[in-house]
Amino acid sequence: MKKIIFYFKYKPSLPKPHAFVVSTLQCGLDLNDTVVEINRLLPQLADFIMQFNKLVIESGVNIITDSQGNMSIDIPQSMSDAAANKIINRVGVIDRLITTHGQNINDLFQNGLGIEHKLKSSNTNYVSQLTDQLAQFKKLNASYKH
Repeated sequence: MKKIIFYFKYKPSLPKPHAFVVSTLQCGLDLNDTVVEINRLLPQLADFIMQFNKLVIESGVNIITDSQGNMSIDIPQSMSDAAANKIINRVGVIDRLITTHGQNINDLFQNGLGIEHKLKSSNTNYVSQLTDQLAQFKKLNASYKH
């Protein structure tokens, strides 16, 4: 008895979902990417803020911020110029990292909250995935004295 194998190149025509289903699925994927990225960046921001605060305490410098957000560093008289320059450079680098990360996270929240607004309008039972992260971000910002 011969065994006959048939190969069909049959592609069934699947019904297309309604447009709102596709946009909700796409929003969900974008939101998941946003949540993952926020979860990746928040610990980094927390670490930078901790480094900044630790550096300020250990070095004995005072950070002064004017009303326009400009930062000045008050160096103790007893500190050598070389040590002062090292502290100033380090504070500047960490401050830029904090500012950059904070802005990136803020942008991600704006994007995520916009997506969630769309999801809430199509599903009134939708529960925000960003609430805890947003609270953590606000707490981190409050802990950064500059």
